[in-house]
Amino acid sequence: AEAIFQRQIAGVVALRSRGFLHDRVAVASQEHRLEGGWRHEVRQQPGGGVYYAGMALRALGMPVEIITRCAPCDEVELVAPLHQAGASVTVLASPHSTGFVNSYGPGVDDRTQQITSLADPFTIDAMPSIATRAIYFGPLTNSEIPAALIKHIAGQRQHLIALDAQGFVRRVEHQSIQAANWTEKSQILPLVDILHADIAEAAILTGTTHPEIAARRLCEMGVKHALVTLGGEGSALCHNGELLRLPAWRPTGRPWHEIDSTGCGDTFLAAYLYARMHGQKFADAGRFASVATAHKLSAFGPLQTRMQTLIAAMTA
Repeated sequence: AEAIFQRQIAGVVALRSRGFLHDRVAVASQEHRLEGGWRHEVRQQPGGGVYYAGMALRALGMPVEIITRCAPCDEVELVAPLHQAGASVTVLASPHSTGFVNSYGPGVDDRTQQITSLADPFTIDAMPSIATRAIYFGPLTNSEIPAALIKHIAGQRQHLIALDAQGFVRRVEHQSIQAANWTEKSQILPLVDILHADIAEAAILTGTTHPEIAARRLCEMGVKHALVTLGGEGSALCHNGELLRLPAWRPTGRPWHEIDSTGCGDTFLAAYLYARMHGQKFADAGRFASVATAHKLSAFGPLQTRMQTLIAAMTA
């Protein structure tokens, strides 16, 4: 088992057709790792969904601009890794950064969460003008990105809309993260081109724990690309009525270490977006996302594997 202590902020990501990423997120973390008992070391490592997505896109060679919302006292600590990765970062002040305690175990995919503080939500008035091909919404809780903001941007009919369901189906209750019904899903899902949810989140949205049925139901609810990830069991994808069940990618003939599952779903979505933005077909984009996620899983922190290695893995 392990416990990870993180300060994080939700975000909105906009991607240009030529590979520019305009990313709205604030991320920070302070982690205590546990392996068979508490250790006294403290390891500093950023976290948060859009951080992992943005870092994955940087690893793939896509330029990234990040607009963060965090407490001023956290700013230097939080943005340094993003700057080092070559991202451009703008900070929007908030009285607090969002703080999480993520507890893992006994399995690599098992996680419970508590929250210690919340940052201010994003608002329409605070949003800069975004002239990009695609925008990704990635909240941490259901209080951070209001439906009105998504409707406002989708109503411009200028962007491909991608969304991570995670924050929309969890609420804060007595500093604990609890599953929550997304009451506005019928209004928002028809506006979404690409949706990612893990199987627990997909079950909240669709009422079923069957991966393929959940993916299909998400498409029936209006989503064009539904990505349902299953941890070590792979993923179930649906697009235009076509279903694709992918195993978790592993190399043939050699062991593969599962080190850090934090951010794997974010990496899957980022890699799928990257592949689709670069013209890959539905099935190929899913396989590329599976390969990228496996490489992220094999090391602590965000994806650092370069494109050439991922392509070689796909063709091996």
